[in-house]
Amino acid sequence: MRHWFMILVLAAAVPGVRAPSAQQVNFLIDATLPVRETKLPYTLDMKITAAAPTRIGVNALLDLREIQKTVPEQLADNAIIDNCGLQARLDDLSLKAQDDAIDLNGDVTITIFECSRTSERDFQRGEQKRAILANMSTAATVELRDNCAYFKLIDLTLTAPEEQREQLLKDDTLDSVKELMLAAVDLVLNETPLCPELPAELASLDPVYDNGGPKEIGEGGLGVFLDGSVDFSPSTILDILTALQQNELIPGPP
Repeated sequence: MRHWFMILVLAAAVPGVRAPSAQQVNFLIDATLPVRETKLPYTLDMKITAAAPTRIGVNALLDLREIQKTVPEQLADNAIIDNCGLQARLDDLSLKAQDDAIDLNGDVTITIFECSRTSERDFQRGEQKRAILANMSTAATVELRDNCAYFKLIDLTLTAPEEQREQLLKDDTLDSVKELMLAAVDLVLNETPLCPELPAELASLDPVYDNGGPKEIGEGGLGVFLDGSVDFSPSTILDILTALQQNELIPGPP
């Protein structure tokens, strides 16, 4: 009972917290995801409920709809692959959640260049040989590692116009671009995991997530759910009390 008294104190004291019932508290937290030189906004909606005398269940929903709007603009006209003989640029990306999956579709401009060796290690790009506008479709899922959500492409399909398909299949251009794109995108996704952070006054909750995945919000909105728990030990209660007292959210010790 004392554990839930503590939670209700938090609910009353911390901005952005809702307490709809005596057995459930919701925290609504605005945060950002750093991606290279950009910070993308998202919202964490965390619900905690009684699970055991010393354990609390945590259900978190990451609302990524603002990121969903921003990412296509960030990627527009950017080269995903840019080496001596090959450049691939992604255009008109569509990012949509459907039930527990994420679908991505877009156009890819593939440009093939002459490439000549200038030394043992160096190459120089020459004239453009040809350019192809291909269609990309892929699906993504979410992997949970070390309390962070990592996006991962399941597969990627590239299709080219009928009149160019025979030549592309003959020289394996599409297969090469596909493998390079998968490697390049996976590298970026591995560098930008979603690791939900709680504000300082709630950091001692330190939830452990053991299940997670994509979740559709509304009509096609991108979300990620995380399920886990908090070990609500006496030391955790003391840490939270101290944090609340330091922030003058509750009276200090007599």
